[in-house]
Formats: sequence, C-alpha cells, structure tokens
Amino acid sequence: MRLSASQRGIILFSLIAMILFWGISCKAFLVKVPSPSDNKASFPIFELPIPQNDAHAKYLGITGPGNFKITQIKSPVLIIEIFNMNCAHCQDATPLVHRLYLAIQARPDLKEKIKIIGIGTNNDADEVNLFQKNYHVPFPLFPDPHDAISKKLGGVTLPTFIGVKNNADGTMEKFLLQSGEFRDVNSFLAEIIKRAK
Repeated sequence: MRLSASQRGIILFSLIAMILFWGISCKAFLVKVPSPSDNKASFPIFELPIPQNDAHAKYLGITGPGNFKITQIKSPVLIIEIFNMNCAHCQDATPLVHRLYLAIQARPDLKEKIKIIGIGTNNDADEVNLFQKNYHVPFPLFPDPHDAISKKLGGVTLPTFIGVKNNADGTMEKFLLQSGEFRDVNSFLAEIIKRAK
C-alpha cells in the first residue's frame, strides 16, 4: 500500500514531534555542564548541612550544628550518588544501592572505610526527604536545589556514582565515575575496592 504525500507528511511530523518530546523530557535528568573524564582527578571540596537524623550524623562521624565539609566525613573512601527524585532510573537503582550499602556494612574491614551519601540535584529538602522515605534509603541524602554541587562535580546522566578518596592532607581525589545504574553489587563493590587502593 502506497501512502499519499500528505500521509507521509503527517507520519514524518509525528516522528519529529515524538523525538523532540523525548529530548525535552530527558533533559530534566541531565546536568548541562562538561563531564569529568579522567579517573584520578582532584575533587572539589563542598559543604553540606549536618544531618538532623542522629543515625546519619553518626554514620558520617559528624557532630555539631551548621554545615560540614565533606573532608570531615570519617572515612577514607566516599561514594557519592547524584540523583533526582523524579528520575525513573534513579528510582530503579535504589534497591541495588541499598544492597551495596548493606554489603559494605556487613564487612568489618569495609564499614568504617567506605561511606555513601546522595546528592539530590534540582531537589529541595522536602523532595529529598520524600525520596528517602519512599525508597527506604539507609544512608544520608542532601538537597542540591540549584545544582550548585552537581555543577562542581561535572554534568552526567542520572544516576551517577562518584568514588572519592579522602586524603590525609585534606584534599580529595576522584577514582571512579559510574554514569547510570550499575548492574551487579558484588562486581561494583569489587571495582570500588580495587580502584580505591
């Protein structure tokens, strides 16, 4: 069956509209700044509010009121998850990230050496709290409502996981950048351990 010129035009217009709509809807889950590509790069130091949840503050080894620098987290290795509460891939990744947290906590040789935090890009405190509650996230999550932190870390597709070494001299060094969901908890943890050494 042959299509008329007007039918082909309608089909072409529909395809273009679908592609444009898909591009706009995905745009919300991208941070539009250059992505860091090298693995062993210096890492920007930023501040976060001290968690109001006592268990989260204890997990990070942070005390007192106000803000803290991420270099104050009592752990030589930090895994930072960049997420957005409306990102379907971030939501889908939560069971795996939860299992990663439990795998680390179950190992006496790792539980004080690797900590996980989440940064909610384009999310305010209420949105981050809702995400934490709905998806039973066991580690601390922090809001980044204006992308200030996310832009410092580099623009990436969400979710993204960044592995950082907390050096004795007060600097931090990125050793891992995983854009998108990881597929296997044990393999991902093994990769973290291997690269962090």
